[in-house]
Amino acid sequence: MSFCSIQEDGTVEDRDGNIVFFSVESFKDRICEGNDCFLCGAKREETVFNDEHVIPKWILRKYKLFDVSITLPNDVKIRYDKYVIPCCTECNSWLGEKVEEDICRAVDGGLAGVNAFVTDVGPLKVFLWLSLIFLKTHLKDSLLRKHLDARKGLETIGSDYDWGLLHHIHCMVRALKTGAVIEPRCMGSLIILPAKQAEHYGDYDYRDIYGANTILLQLGEVAFLAVLDDSCAALNLFSNQMKRITGPLSPIQLREVISHLAFLNIKLKYRPTFSTKVNPSECRVYIAAHIPDSLELEEYTAEEFGEYLYSNVSQINIPELLDNMENIKLGYYHFLFDENGKFIENSMDILDESK
Repeated sequence: MSFCSIQEDGTVEDRDGNIVFFSVESFKDRICEGNDCFLCGAKREETVFNDEHVIPKWILRKYKLFDVSITLPNDVKIRYDKYVIPCCTECNSWLGEKVEEDICRAVDGGLAGVNAFVTDVGPLKVFLWLSLIFLKTHLKDSLLRKHLDARKGLETIGSDYDWGLLHHIHCMVRALKTGAVIEPRCMGSLIILPAKQAEHYGDYDYRDIYGANTILLQLGEVAFLAVLDDSCAALNLFSNQMKRITGPLSPIQLREVISHLAFLNIKLKYRPTFSTKVNPSECRVYIAAHIPDSLELEEYTAEEFGEYLYSNVSQINIPELLDNMENIKLGYYHFLFDENGKFIENSMDILDESK
């Protein structure tokens, strides 16, 4: 006897009407382009909503970001406290109590607290939390015009999105609440690094690269980096460089790390694929990964990476960028290691010219 009902579009509900699995079509129509709760699919007219901040409120509070504005991909500015997506009160409360409180306590303990959390609980919850932030960032891009000037076209930012891949990330994130079984190989590259602290730059940074499904989030002395769809391929390919990092990283060094991880991901010759299936007899979701037989990269040039690196570091305003712009773009200049391959300990330090 089945405990689930399957709708025409493939969406699966349990006997109480809770959505166990969103089909890609339903995910796109109801979550990406609609106004339903992004987590459970509840409709605004049927329950109470209080919406979910894209960047969690405890981060906004801790780093005084409520009245700070960010620039969206269509060049529209919006304050962090107004940067929300549809979410019902029940799911919002659940996320706060069961996900954000744990991560907040770990971050309050600094790098040691985060590392202890990963040791005690495992890395998956941190990975899914970063996936959650990435997902929230991009859910409503299908409603934002790519060009503010309509004469340049009416496409949305999400016009070129791979909804199947974003749907996979949505399935992974929902596992936090639904208890879906995630095969270990579904987890992508996750790196937690020490971030350098100094008065002349901030202690918060966020960067994600949609085309490479990669995210960087710096919170004080802790930097989280993740590739969401590579089954740890980028981490394996970057492991030798990781071994040479011998101290806290400056903001521009963290931007170089995310550039390497993202670039490695998009240059994978053979990619992992993912599938989500529902066992109707127990109404349980299973998420699996299918790993290629070999780990290889497509050919690329130093200049390709240089252009990619520059696109990710150019927002950081330091003389070093202006002085070396062309060499960065040509792939000849880096911020992590010197010409001898040694980690640069004094990156972005203020030089005392009186000495």
